[in-house]
Amino acid sequence: MTLTPLGGGREIGANSYLLSLDGKNILIDAGRHPVKEGYESLPEIDKINDLDVIMISHSHYDHLSSLPYISQRWPNAPILMAQENKGLALRILQNSVEVMKKKNAKDGVEPILYNHGEVNELKRRIYPMEYFQRYSIDDVVDVALYPAGHVMGAASIFLEHRGRRILYSGDISLSQQLTIPPAQLPKKVETLISEGTYGAKENQLLTRYSEIERLSKSVKRVLENGGRILMPVFALGRGQEAIYMLLMLMEKKKIPSVPIYTNGMVASLSNLYMSNYESISEKDRKWFIKSFQNNVTVAPKNIERLLFSREPALFVFSAGMLVEDTLSYIFAKQMLPNSKDAIFFMGYQSPESDGYKILQANKNGDERIQMGDDSIEIGTKNIDIFNFSGHADYQELLDLPRRLQPEKLIYVHGDEAALENLAEELQYEFEIQIPSNLQTVEL
Repeated sequence: MTLTPLGGGREIGANSYLLSLDGKNILIDAGRHPVKEGYESLPEIDKINDLDVIMISHSHYDHLSSLPYISQRWPNAPILMAQENKGLALRILQNSVEVMKKKNAKDGVEPILYNHGEVNELKRRIYPMEYFQRYSIDDVVDVALYPAGHVMGAASIFLEHRGRRILYSGDISLSQQLTIPPAQLPKKVETLISEGTYGAKENQLLTRYSEIERLSKSVKRVLENGGRILMPVFALGRGQEAIYMLLMLMEKKKIPSVPIYTNGMVASLSNLYMSNYESISEKDRKWFIKSFQNNVTVAPKNIERLLFSREPALFVFSAGMLVEDTLSYIFAKQMLPNSKDAIFFMGYQSPESDGYKILQANKNGDERIQMGDDSIEIGTKNIDIFNFSGHADYQELLDLPRRLQPEKLIYVHGDEAALENLAEELQYEFEIQIPSNLQTVEL
């Protein structure tokens, strides 16, 4: 039994992991690199000889967005994912097609890796699974999904083969979020494949509720000073969490009531969350639907009036890392020179992203930053990052293996320094490996 990262080994990249169990090849996740483009964004799928099954943990870009491309190569491989993830996955993949087409029309270089028809073909290849129910793959390996917290539809993937139990955590959160309950875990496993996004020690002191208080004070200060606030979010997860939190703070009079604008993708996934998510109470669902309808507006296609307005407002836009030509990127370029405006990041920023570069430029006191072909003045000091991630924090990453007591612990999905830090902290408790991409390890 072996594991080979095809992306996500000692990085947060095109997460995709090949498990080989008694001649069965199982691909877990099929992402694209969050800041690379075209064929370079894909996992190392040329190393795959054959695929029997594809399993998807959740619908974030770096875990899902190469699925149609890979499925075209191995069309007979069934795709397993959580029931409530199927609609999200198809909606997000259709949006990915539009993003690729837009980039291709702009530069003529960006390849369109798959089309709407190929996404639609996935409908008959996806076999949705209920949480906790066991399924057998050709009587060789049993699989089950456990709720992973993180975002709607997220799952940790459990496999059992010849009495050896394996858990791939996927992106996981052990704590209660405003919109998502914590992960649920099996009692014991022999091998744990764990994410390590927040494995750096500096992440251990922040709590979600202290961050809500810090954010509310920062938002109140900027809005009362006549500024506008951009909150770049991932459309799935952070988008719903950020809007829910802002609506709650407005209702409690913690921040001024100003217009909240979002983009179509965040709104679309929020509507799926409000209508389909089973883990939200009916009381909270009704409150969220009503508050969203009364206070949140989808930005118009013609954005000039909104872009150049000086009226206090909140912009909850994807992409979370300011991917070029997205609404968050366009508004960031316009708002950075204005001393009254603010950019508040809501989660992890890859060191290669423009979001990370803005945070570093602010930290260094730089007066300008290069974004694409433009040199942008940094006139605002209202730049910050808040820990509203749907990932396990540092302490939870230590608690996860201690709860499951695996014989072997394998770390993936994290910056190398973060993964090494976790391994150092737990070195006397577990046998630990941190494979690089294309490095095969025994399970």
